[in-house]
Amino acid sequence: MGMAAHDHAPRVIAEAAYEVAFLAVMDSLACAFKALQDPECTRLLGALVPGATMAFGARVPGTSYQLDPVQAAFNIGTTVSWLQANDPALATASGHLADSLGAIVAVADYRARKAIAEGDSPPQVRDLFGALIHAHEFASLEWARSVHGSEAVTGGNRTLASGAARCALTRVASAATAATLLGGTRDQVAAAAAIARTEMQASGHAGAAPDLDGHARWRIGDATSRGLRLALIALAGQTAPRSPALPSDKATWQLAVTAELDHTWQAVAATPAVADRVRERFAACVATHFPTAQAGKLAAMFADRAKLEALPINELVSMTVRN
Repeated sequence: MGMAAHDHAPRVIAEAAYEVAFLAVMDSLACAFKALQDPECTRLLGALVPGATMAFGARVPGTSYQLDPVQAAFNIGTTVSWLQANDPALATASGHLADSLGAIVAVADYRARKAIAEGDSPPQVRDLFGALIHAHEFASLEWARSVHGSEAVTGGNRTLASGAARCALTRVASAATAATLLGGTRDQVAAAAAIARTEMQASGHAGAAPDLDGHARWRIGDATSRGLRLALIALAGQTAPRSPALPSDKATWQLAVTAELDHTWQAVAATPAVADRVRERFAACVATHFPTAQAGKLAAMFADRAKLEALPINELVSMTVRN
């Protein structure tokens, strides 16, 4: 389930990154469960056609919705980003680690349920963490290429993506990641990214912070959903123009980007205060949103990362369903 067909080869992921992805999923679910208490958020959710469901569709954590993956991605991405309260330690210049979570969870849950129905082995939660890490790495490389070119993040340049740029990066990363998760070839994954890249704005990337306007808090959900839709278009055979050529020293600046990400994740994983506050908020939001028995089971599920990673993804999502 790892990323493929970016302008760099997939890397072996360090355990520190998996620990941070684990925290990011927990943090994102906490944000989603709390957002579901806001009527302004919930009125945007559900199927495009009221009452429509899909057999073996993707579930939306915290709800009873079972939707086609594209619409599920919108629902998940919207609830996760609605409050704009994701832990700042889990963000970098290109946005939050969980920005592409909508597409990743929707496709992973759909694939897992379909695999079980067909007698195959479903992807595990560790695969989900790996996809999340690679998606953010993809977005970070896109940001470096878009803004810094061959200089990447060297020289201490810490330009942050604006809300519009963050949505564009989410769309591209979601497209590439979803195409990979759906079994796309290297060429199809590259096509998905290229198609999404054509929708990026030519200017206006830099901003004061990777946040969104309060009146458009659904845009990350829309971006990750759109990325998944573009991935499906690429898998159907649509091609796209070649992306602009990279600088001749691309290996150097790509290494600079990935090295900085590795350093960031190692620092976060080595800071107990980050895990403590994520766990505290997760426990509080779970206790508020779910019945006591279910809240206890969900909290226990996240008590041990190693055990959680070994679970099929559909089991994790099933535990978050609220009827």
